[in-house]
Amino acid sequence: MLIITDRHTKADLELYKEYKEIDKITAFSAAKVERSLRVIETWIANHPDTSAYTSWGKDSVVLLHLLYLMGAKIPVVYVRYKGSDNPDCELVRDAFLNNYNINYYEENLTFNKDEKKNRHHKKILIDKYSKFRITGIRNDESGIRKMIFLMHRECSTYSCRPLSLWKNKEIFAYIEQNNLPLSPVYGYLGGGRWDRKHLRTHSFTGVRGDSFGKTEWEKEYYPDILNRIALK
Repeated sequence: MLIITDRHTKADLELYKEYKEIDKITAFSAAKVERSLRVIETWIANHPDTSAYTSWGKDSVVLLHLLYLMGAKIPVVYVRYKGSDNPDCELVRDAFLNNYNINYYEENLTFNKDEKKNRHHKKILIDKYSKFRITGIRNDESGIRKMIFLMHRECSTYSCRPLSLWKNKEIFAYIEQNNLPLSPVYGYLGGGRWDRKHLRTHSFTGVRGDSFGKTEWEKEYYPDILNRIALK
């Protein structure tokens, strides 16, 4: 269920009604759900010290719901970047945690363009939560992910990707039909100028990017965040 905020326009909400009706009647594969549950179960059995990571985007919400259904008590980690994380993620977090009991943690880091410092962040997370991780990565988001799946299927040495085979439309349908919280981000449609499948719950780094018109989208829906970052 899409969480509504003051950032949505009337045109956005009217358009999203159509998406909602589509999601209500779109089938998601029960076989994929069962496969994902088996993948998670096997991974945890082989790596009991594993953790799961969330961005509070659509894929993460489905992943965490599956973990909840199977009663997995592994740490679920949300990595926040101080002052630049998307404020709408908190809305999804609160709505989800209000209904589902998971072993949840947050880590506050500082975004840095220096790759060495970013590697240091990864080491902090590994030392605290294990080198083994479960994520909501899916194949249809990039060609590289498809290639990795063909080589390793859902699990490689350190990473488990139980949603690999899910399609974008199945993720939205699963969320709608299970009454799960959906980030407001997916309703920031510019009255139809942006397709929700391209939208992300990314942090605001001040780095320009033109994938799907990212820069213009951020300026339209998050001018307050961008102004705050620019003043730093």
